[in-house]
Amino acid sequence: FSYGNGQGNVLEGLDLEIKQGQKLAILGRSGSGKSTFASLLRGDLTPSQGHILLGGYQVSELKENISDYISVIQQAPYLFNTSILNNLRLANQEASVSEVWKILDKVGLKEMVERLPEGLETMVDEAGLRFSGGERHRLALARILLQDTPIVLLDEPTVGLDPITEMKLLKTFMQALEGKTLIWITHHLKGIEA
Repeated sequence: FSYGNGQGNVLEGLDLEIKQGQKLAILGRSGSGKSTFASLLRGDLTPSQGHILLGGYQVSELKENISDYISVIQQAPYLFNTSILNNLRLANQEASVSEVWKILDKVGLKEMVERLPEGLETMVDEAGLRFSGGERHRLALARILLQDTPIVLLDEPTVGLDPITEMKLLKTFMQALEGKTLIWITHHLKGIEA
């Protein structure tokens, strides 16, 4: 892949097959093409040469349906100015309240949300300032679990978190996403044993 700015190829000669259920870490320094790789996987970018297949289909052909197959947790998960319940149901409008509580329990947030005066109806501001970094990431994970895609892309999800929160969060990710194809993009080895 090349951005066509005369800088040459960002990624070259990459030949990779990821099997369903495999957990894979993509490790590299800043500027090495990790985010470009993630964008190519999601179909946001099209390879200059070669192709990316998902179940035999070109990723670029899946267009808006890609979110049925791949979900992403980014460095700074975005929360919307609406209730916790609505933030989570963005991933699955059909999710029942009991399913939402079950998922919150799975990601370790059930007790925290139960303690809030308005529970699931608690309003979230767009920046998610009411919640810590770890809590915002766990809310993003809950949304991903409700979306229930077979592939989850973790794009530097623990950047900016303290080491203890990072390790707890990575452990939660690995447990909650058991059985899914997991692609973790990171620039450091910390937590890779999770």
